[in-house]
Amino acid sequence: MNRVEFMTELERLLSDLPEEERQAAVQYYADYFADAGVENEAEVIRELGSPEKTAESIKADYYGREFDESKYDHKDYMEKYGQQVSGQAGTSGTASGEAKKPWTSRGLKILLIVLIAIVVWPLSLGIICAVLGIAATVICFFAALVIAAASVMIAGGAVGVTGLLLVASYPSAGLLTLGIGILIFVLGLIATVGTVKLCIIVYPAMLRGFVELCRRPIHGKAVQR
Repeated sequence: MNRVEFMTELERLLSDLPEEERQAAVQYYADYFADAGVENEAEVIRELGSPEKTAESIKADYYGREFDESKYDHKDYMEKYGQQVSGQAGTSGTASGEAKKPWTSRGLKILLIVLIAIVVWPLSLGIICAVLGIAATVICFFAALVIAAASVMIAGGAVGVTGLLLVASYPSAGLLTLGIGILIFVLGLIATVGTVKLCIIVYPAMLRGFVELCRRPIHGKAVQR
């Protein structure tokens, strides 16, 4: 098995992962081969073990389950993929058939994030406050638009009622006032509906962005070495 066959099989075995995670994992191992160089291609394949073992390791890490490496250590399996069998001479330079894999522990990433946050907490606090301030400003701005539009609508209704009351005593002035009130009410109603729909679009988008921002340091776009 060469590098191309290994990567093709690995990508096929990871097809059940989300596209973003699958592409990140495939890119990582492609870079892993590239860093090792063409002359060390066979060594890398022996080190990783097989596409099946590598894919299972990635899935176990992604889904947070335990990876049972022992089922890949039997003699037939190791010889199938050219790994060194204990007691035999091998070219991989390892003393046993145990294959290595890059450590992608999610717990380690969380620990590193916590340590970095502690070290740079003043800057982090400033950034967090700035982000929260911007978010609060945006929320208040769109809420103010809704309130302003609703106020225009209410004012139009009040003017219309006033005009309706004036019709009996002053028909011309009453009708004019009633017409102006209806116009203002309609404009306010349109503005209210529009701003409410805008809030329905903006607020969930902001929430999704915030959730994505919080989860990205843990899940990431790329598999970390």
